[in-house]
Amino acid sequence: MLEIKNLSKNYGDKVGNFDINMLIEDGEVYGIIGPNGAGKTTLIRQILGSIKSSSGSIIINGIDPQKDSKAIMEFTGYVAGEISLYENMTGIQFLKLIASLKKGSQWDFVEKLINHFDLDASRKIKKMSKGMKQKIALIAATMNKPKFLVLDEPTSGLDPIMQEQFNQLILKLRKDSNTTIIICSHIFEEVAKLCSKVGFIKDGKLIEEFKIENNDIEIINERFKKLYVKEQFL
Repeated sequence: MLEIKNLSKNYGDKVGNFDINMLIEDGEVYGIIGPNGAGKTTLIRQILGSIKSSSGSIIINGIDPQKDSKAIMEFTGYVAGEISLYENMTGIQFLKLIASLKKGSQWDFVEKLINHFDLDASRKIKKMSKGMKQKIALIAATMNKPKFLVLDEPTSGLDPIMQEQFNQLILKLRKDSNTTIIICSHIFEEVAKLCSKVGFIKDGKLIEEFKIENNDIEIINERFKKLYVKEQFL
């Protein structure tokens, strides 16, 4: 589904992404981990074609997003790390608008998602809590059962019950629709439950990848500490 070769986006002063190589198979759930400022969002924006790379190549389902980002978005769902919605619309109005723009959207599935996330979509978005807005964003991104799904901190603002509902949705999309999914998350348990492979990004570089087996959160935690956490001085 996704092949990245020698990808770089250089903003200068060692900021950006540098020489990233990544291969994500069709139907795989891939986790990206790294501290704030590591370059995760820069990588996602290049994958989606919203910013141009300095060098290297990206191919998604046979398409170069740097040349045709519109074609990529026709089969892609995306939740940004900082979501932006039409505040003066109700949740239903917003979701109907997005459904009208997305090929393959079925309103009965949207209603199932609304019920799944226990969302009162009749309220105006500007009066919704952060968690409710996050639910709206997740429903909008998945309503057409996309072939490719990119999620940047997808459970931000969700309580533990809704985080589990999110997990169930991701597993269903993978099983029923063979959706290829990228999840950027700081929640190790979430990555361990959902992802088959994880990549660690530091200072704009992909420094390590490994396959996850048996939902092993302890391995992820140990690798994170070794790669990122400095020795205590207190």
